[in-house]
Formats: sequence, structure tokens, C-alpha cells
Amino acid sequence: METRWAVLALVVVVTAVMMVRGIVAVQNGELGTVGRQLGVGAIVLTFGIALVRYWDQVGR
Repeated sequence: METRWAVLALVVVVTAVMMVRGIVAVQNGELGTVGRQLGVGAIVLTFGIALVRYWDQVGR
């Protein structure tokens, strides 16, 4: 497996785990945790997609 796709897979797994944690927090009524999971999850997903997209240009 090419490294860039392994990175994308890892980012997707981390984002999915954070989404599950957000769902559990909603069920428990913990709105602060929900907001934190959404914010950090969005940042991780955006960074991961950008990293994969510009993989060849990183490190030049």
C-alpha cells in the first residue's frame, strides 16, 4: 500500500472514532464534548485530505 493511502486510511479511522465519541456525547447530553469532537475531527479530516492531495509537493 502506498504511504499516502495509508495516511488517508488512518485519518478516516481517527475521524470515525471521533464521530462515534461525538454521538455518545450527544446521547449523554455533553454538548461541550460534542463541539470539541466536531471541531477537532474537522481539522484532522481537512489536514489529512490536504496532505494526501498535495503529497508529492510536501517536503520539496
